[in-house]
Amino acid sequence: MFSHALVATDLGPSSEAIVACAGELGVLGVRDVVLVHAIDIDHGPSPADDVAFARQIESLERAGIRVHVETPLGYPPHAINALAEQHGVGVIVMGTRGQGLFQTGFSGSISSDVVRLSSVPVLLMPADAHRGADEGTFVCSRILSSVLVPIDVRESSEKLCALACGLAPRGVGKLEMLNVTPFTFEAAREGREDEARRRLEALAERAREQGVRNVTTTVLRGEPTELVPERVVSGDYSLVVLAPRCRDITEREFGSVANAVLQASRIPLLLAPVDCPPDAA
Repeated sequence: MFSHALVATDLGPSSEAIVACAGELGVLGVRDVVLVHAIDIDHGPSPADDVAFARQIESLERAGIRVHVETPLGYPPHAINALAEQHGVGVIVMGTRGQGLFQTGFSGSISSDVVRLSSVPVLLMPADAHRGADEGTFVCSRILSSVLVPIDVRESSEKLCALACGLAPRGVGKLEMLNVTPFTFEAAREGREDEARRRLEALAERAREQGVRNVTTTVLRGEPTELVPERVVSGDYSLVVLAPRCRDITEREFGSVANAVLQASRIPLLLAPVDCPPDAA
């Protein structure tokens, strides 16, 4: 599905797991990687950075990945997305420290800007200084064993199904499509639970047609920002596929399911491209 990937590294301790993860993404079809380290104009690379970068390049090459190295100057999100377009990559891989889209990745809003600007999916690998290369290798070697797809059937179902179903030829073990319907009188009057079940089953049938044999649908009643993260951290899944809304990453919106999942998750998250107006900030 993704033969060509861009991997963003900040060369810190947590990036070792991200690079190790990228080395295992042959399961997604990755054969070529653009390894990117955006250099801060005010602080050039140190000798330790040079050693870390060389080690990460070697790690990918040992995994059988062809590596192209880029070290652009300037604000990382713009550089990352420009290089992704230039090299025609199918996915961007980077880290998240589990603080929501406003505080993920390198620092501040860098990851939110990458996600907002990207025209390709972004794979976020939860990372911290205690996660080493071995854990990164293990997590991503089994990334398709059990996939959770939380779906708002009224907003993102088509785009999200296309992304999740596109994983099918790579050998998805189990795929669960999940909808959480608010427990309100309005939702009951509108028959949202029945609507969600019908739409999820139609999407599940599409996944089966694409080759995923084990597809289930689940409709829960309650608060999505609570129940979806609970499922994510249950230990039953190896990957979450999400479709953030533009306002999830351009505003500090109260109650964003995407941000709640990002804060809770310890497993990789595959985010569909966000439909944001060009002037969204």
